[in-house]
Amino acid sequence: MYKYFETTADIGIIVEEDSLEKAFEESAKALSNLMVDIHSIDKKVKRKIIIHSEDLYGLLYDFLTNLLIILDSEGIIFSDYNIKIYNNNGEYILECMAYGEKLDKEKHSPKMEIKAITYHKMEIKKENGKNIIKYIVDI
Repeated sequence: MYKYFETTADIGIIVEEDSLEKAFEESAKALSNLMVDIHSIDKKVKRKIIIHSEDLYGLLYDFLTNLLIILDSEGIIFSDYNIKIYNNNGEYILECMAYGEKLDKEKHSPKMEIKAITYHKMEIKKENGKNIIKYIVDI
């Protein structure tokens, strides 16, 4: 489950899920849904994405930024994600299988353009048995 919160000239996203992997998946869905209605995206393209980072913050930032880069460079937007996260000798690794299709402005009715993911006020924590992710996008 994800929801949005207002910030000055930006939009914040809060995700709360049972597992860290599901929280990352919902973070990506929330990002896609800001740009288009994710329910309009068919699963025609399958893409494996692998991210390495020294911490979870870098992992989240790099993963979401990578999704924006794929959209900008290849015109592909994703709506569904299957993520595994593991730690290998102090290095976090995210392996994702992302599903989506080429962006079609008539079919997907773009909502807004996301310029970047920010580290500003980013949070990744576990509270009351839930994994909570909070981040802000620059629009």
